[in-house]
Order: sequence, then structure tokens, then C-alpha cells
Amino acid sequence: MDLVTENSRFLAKVATPEQMIMAVQEVTRQDDELEVENAPSELDDLTHAEMRMLYAESAESIRFAKSQQWRSLGAVLLIFAALMALARIAAQNAILINLSIAISFICSAGVIYAIALYQTWQNTEREKLREIGRHLSSYAQSVRAIKSSREANVHRYTLLVFMIISVLLGNAMLVIFLSPLYR
Repeated sequence: MDLVTENSRFLAKVATPEQMIMAVQEVTRQDDELEVENAPSELDDLTHAEMRMLYAESAESIRFAKSQQWRSLGAVLLIFAALMALARIAAQNAILINLSIAISFICSAGVIYAIALYQTWQNTEREKLREIGRHLSSYAQSVRAIKSSREANVHRYTLLVFMIISVLLGNAMLVIFLSPLYR
């Protein structure tokens, strides 16, 4: 039995027919209030086409930068694993152990910088999307406003902090792993 049928039976037992009609009318009224009158874009066709192209380009740039962030994180963690394996194989070579630790710190700094740079690039592209969105139809604007910018920022920066912490933890694990071999 599906949930709608179950809820309908429950309401039929608990609520009077008048109460059910009033509830349906209230839901319908609330839905009607949420409908947005669609005002088309005031841009001419050529400018509108340009804006659509720029919008698609900015959205693709954001996807690319986000992909590069995750790939950078994965690559540096793989480098750390390779340095651990190399150090384990050449455990008697003190120069190699010292070099591995130095390489890990340089890689960490570089990747954290790159991840932050990709984040800034995404923010620039988002600003473009916001500006372009202001010139689209009112319906497109209302759809874009469904997720608040505050909520999006929380998600975005939580992931950024997670990426940076992952790099730092990976580096710390490498140093801890190599510390018994360090001379």
C-alpha cells in the first residue's frame, strides 16, 4: 500500500470531510501564492544568446575547477602513498627519507595553494552567473533563488576545509610513518 493511500485513510478516520476540504483548499491557496508571474528577459535575441553562451561557459568552468580540486587532492594523497612506499623500500637511505619529508611539505603547500586558487576561480565564475541571472526571465531567477547563497557557501567552504584538512592529515601521516626511519 502506498503512503498517499495510507495517509488518506488515516485522515478519513481522524478528520471530518469539512476539515479535509479546508486542508486541501489551504494547500491549494499556498501553492497559488508560490506561483511566480513569468516576466521574459528584456534582452534582445542576440544579447540573450550571448548571455546563455556565457552562462554555459561559466557553469562549465565551475565544474572543471571543482574537478581539478578533487583531482589535486587525490594526486597529492597518491604522491604521499608513493613516498611512503619508496621510503619503506629504501629505509636505510637517510637522504631519501629526508628528501621524502621535504617533498611532502612542498607538495602540501602547492596543492593547498592550488585548491584555494580553484576555489577563487569558482567564486569569480559564480559572480558572473549571478550577474547573467539578473537579466534572465523572472521564472529563471526564482528557480535560481531556491537554494540560498548562505547555504551554498556553507557547503562550498565545508568541502574546501575538508580538502585542506585531508592534505594536512595525509602529510602528517607520511611524517609519522617516516619518523622511525628519520635520522
